[in-house]
Amino acid sequence: MPRQVSLNGVWRYEPITWVTVKADGVLVDGSSVVGSPDLPAPGEMDVPGHWQGTALQSFDGRVRFSRTFDFDGRGDGERSVWLVFEGVDYFAHVWLNGHDLGEHAGYFQPFSFDVTDVVATGSNELVVDVTCPLEEPGDVWPDRKIQIKGILNHWDCRPGSWDPRTGQEQNSGGIWNNVYLETRPAAYLGHVRVTTRLVPREAPEGYSHGTELPVDALPQAIVLVDAVLHGPAGEYELHVALGNEPEVTQAVRVSESGERHSVAVRVPRPALWWTWDLGEPHLEPCTVRLLRDGRDVDERRLTVGLREIDFDQSRGEWFLNGRRFFVRGTNVVPTLWLGQYDQTAIDRDLALLRDAHINGVRVCVHVNREEFYDACDRAGIVVWQDFALQWGYAETPSVMQEAVRQIKDMVRLLGNHPCIGLWCCQNESTFHNKYILDPVLAAAVAAEDGSRPIRPTSEFSEHTYVGWYSGHLRDYAAVPATPVLTEFGAQALPDAEAMRSMVGDVWPPDWDALAYHDFQYDQTFNVAKVGMGDGWDDFVRNSQRYQARLLKFAIERYRQAKYDKLGGLFQFMFMDCWPSVTWSVVAHDRTPKQGYRVLQEAYQPVLIGFNPPRDAIITGVDRGGHARPLVVSPWVVNDRHCVLTGCVYDIAIEGIGGCFAFSSDKPFDVAPDAVLHRAPSVTCALPGDLEPGSYSLALTLRQGAEALSRNSYELAVVSIPTEPQATI
Repeated sequence: MPRQVSLNGVWRYEPITWVTVKADGVLVDGSSVVGSPDLPAPGEMDVPGHWQGTALQSFDGRVRFSRTFDFDGRGDGERSVWLVFEGVDYFAHVWLNGHDLGEHAGYFQPFSFDVTDVVATGSNELVVDVTCPLEEPGDVWPDRKIQIKGILNHWDCRPGSWDPRTGQEQNSGGIWNNVYLETRPAAYLGHVRVTTRLVPREAPEGYSHGTELPVDALPQAIVLVDAVLHGPAGEYELHVALGNEPEVTQAVRVSESGERHSVAVRVPRPALWWTWDLGEPHLEPCTVRLLRDGRDVDERRLTVGLREIDFDQSRGEWFLNGRRFFVRGTNVVPTLWLGQYDQTAIDRDLALLRDAHINGVRVCVHVNREEFYDACDRAGIVVWQDFALQWGYAETPSVMQEAVRQIKDMVRLLGNHPCIGLWCCQNESTFHNKYILDPVLAAAVAAEDGSRPIRPTSEFSEHTYVGWYSGHLRDYAAVPATPVLTEFGAQALPDAEAMRSMVGDVWPPDWDALAYHDFQYDQTFNVAKVGMGDGWDDFVRNSQRYQARLLKFAIERYRQAKYDKLGGLFQFMFMDCWPSVTWSVVAHDRTPKQGYRVLQEAYQPVLIGFNPPRDAIITGVDRGGHARPLVVSPWVVNDRHCVLTGCVYDIAIEGIGGCFAFSSDKPFDVAPDAVLHRAPSVTCALPGDLEPGSYSLALTLRQGAEALSRNSYELAVVSIPTEPQATI
């Protein structure tokens, strides 16, 4: 069996040279450029980790990492030794004991070298040159990039935003994931892929040839386990144990090392993986064993979820295990420095997502660390997985070839995670990428994984920012950017303490410093018309209030259009990846903004609401002081897959003029996974002398003693000298 020897720990480092990517992907050493800045001093650094946040802050170049280690030699049955890197950003060149092992490009994928003939018993010297370069502003960055890093090196939510002078600062260079030696037997298992197909258990009663099967036909699972076998030619056995099913054995003949062989496992009554709101995200242990001459030679243990997922691209509708479901989603970029994203931070983020009733996330234009996807598997959250391509790239064969290689790496790395629901090849593509590169990438993904839907690009037309870049938040009444909606929202400041920590306590703020932290001045003041107020406390309150109003209005309109205009939505975005001012609803330190409270309310699986008139103004009394009744006709969205029977609702109106309670007296039903656009109305008889002012209106949907949903609105009561009854 393979044995691992960790090489994590304290490594020496020495900056070698500044490096710039010139046109056509040529790397130019800064040491040869007149006026090149001085290099930082050498030192020591913990591996895994990034050099950002150390004495190498914002260093764009090549750093030589080195360390010595002792190796106790190969044990019985150990035939080869491999040096494994689980993540280096971005270019790596590796030497062991003076032998040049080779190079690797990319930031997210593991890679390895066979060092059997190089590693020594006893002391060894390992050297790794890591290059994380600056892409030359203008000729290369931002429109002809060559590094496949997505939002890690070009984004309006990273340090410096998209400013050509500052947009690549605080890069993500380093040996950010584990490094180890692995001893392997003569024959061993390589990549193992598990794919599930759900098929009918038996023909339904009355079935005839050519009849379409109902989607709820009781399924069985056929699980295909594909394993790459390394080792000498000969006869082997593959044994697969899946959950509590009997072990399946398949005899295989290996002609040459690296062949792929398959074992099919039938599961008559599978416990399926569901999103948390549809059922249990059930996970099964899967053990794959390789035997030769009746003896175990290698073993791989996996955790898999049995499920099928599909996506109707024309309607934007999702299907899990044959069942249509509505995705209440958000975009996530937890950090730009994945080496810092530990299990504690991942668990904290998953708890925040679940507490907001989110059942889907778009991993926005990057590949996160595997532990994040493990957590989504366990939590029952479906993932729209973007590849790390953002906007424009060099139109060269080398970039296309590198992108094909790396997108295949992504699919192989993440393909066993049941949470992965869809692959997307690029975000907001330029003409060349959309019509030339992205179709090639989609074909490459399909060759690796035919079990999931694939989108060549996430289109500009699928992203809308009315009320931020143009228009008014009420333009969301037209439910724009459907049927596939993967971005919408508005910026909001984090709390006043965070703002002072970012840019100081000066007032008015330093606008250039704020822009570096991604704040958008024109959109804030000239489109959203957010008021500054007299200090940070006012500014934060006004900014968060605007974002919350926009998100509430937009999400409620989209949810009412469920399956009519769209099958899901992904708010942009969930958390800040660094101390900044962005579209997030959770700040970098994970302090929720008002917008997070909106998601908690508006993303309830069962949601009651109503559509207030423009500017949230209602009429309570006329000029003569006569009572004017308020008629409330709510709507109800039911994302549960069961009928809600015998529902009633309560109304509580509270404000400067007192508190008033009303209830519906006509029970009603809400169909499963559907929208009731008009529940029975309730006439709220407000006092004739009700004082005008600010009021809240709270709705509570009940089924017996159970409160199914609560929602609230801020309203204004005014006196208007007209007689018609107001209906809401």
